[in-house]
Amino acid sequence: MSNQPRISSLVVVGAGIVGASVAYHAARAGAAVTLVDAGQPGGGVTTNSFAWIGSAGVRTGAAAELRVAATDEYRRLQGELPGLPVTWAGSLSWRREGSAPEAGPGEEIIDGAAVAALEPNLRQAPDWAVWAAGDGGVDPVGAIDRMIAAARDLGARVQLDAPVTAVRRDATGRVVGVETATDSISGDAVVLAAGVATADLAAPLGVEVPVAPSPATLFRFRAPAGLVGRIVTTEDFDLRQIADDRLIAAADSPERTLAAIRSTFRGADGVDLLSARVGARPMPADGEPIIGPVAEAPGLYVAVMHAAVTLGAAVGRLVAQELIEGTDEPLLAGCRLDRF
Repeated sequence: MSNQPRISSLVVVGAGIVGASVAYHAARAGAAVTLVDAGQPGGGVTTNSFAWIGSAGVRTGAAAELRVAATDEYRRLQGELPGLPVTWAGSLSWRREGSAPEAGPGEEIIDGAAVAALEPNLRQAPDWAVWAAGDGGVDPVGAIDRMIAAARDLGARVQLDAPVTAVRRDATGRVVGVETATDSISGDAVVLAAGVATADLAAPLGVEVPVAPSPATLFRFRAPAGLVGRIVTTEDFDLRQIADDRLIAAADSPERTLAAIRSTFRGADGVDLLSARVGARPMPADGEPIIGPVAEAPGLYVAVMHAAVTLGAAVGRLVAQELIEGTDEPLLAGCRLDRF
């Protein structure tokens, strides 16, 4: 990808966490940005994300170093955008059976007494847990709104409820913009950050993006204030408290999850299920992010991945830098489409 031309204007398709981050970072870097979405910001899978920001324990995979950078990138973004809704409470992980695993980067193994000090409402603390003090959680829709507002302040145009009907090419075959039902939007490059819709948008250009929907269920519960202090993950759920009276959980069954919460925490007898939503996560064929320019369609750039919320701050900055500065970012080297 070296020696890519620098661009001064771009169209970003998709106002989820990745598209919003690309739009903000590109506008901050001085590009003329238009952000387009078929609906409202975060109206796709982002709103149903558990939104755990963590790099602890990451060891392998094409995007391992990118994932390690996730928490630091969100801390940077918080410094740039005061009010970004991120909470740094750490995460605790354990299993009922088996010995404690080896601690990975950013992790430590703690005993039951330390677990009980961190989560005093546990009915019975486990013998051990993996403690990642640097982990956090984000309100993903709130983060999107904050980034889009900042992008607008920097001059970005935002077109919502405007489904893209085609990616437009010029006579030389270069991608030069998009078409909606009511507008033709031009740019030096087009970034497809539209989740599972990315594949359909790229297909008419002869570009195959191997990504498919993967269901993910998110439950919301009414709960007492202060019931859960950290992100807690067990065989039964990934769980965190997002407000004084609200819990969210990523799990499979609402009934089993509710029973597990009540049996795990003192004072949880009054926890009640409020909603269950299924989102269609964009899952690349090998599970790793697909990020980078498309050789068959100059001017086209794709950014689609699982764990988009976790990676959003880092990916937005790096994509904007590649496009505007014409650089090759080492953290994205293992994420290119041409690996398939």
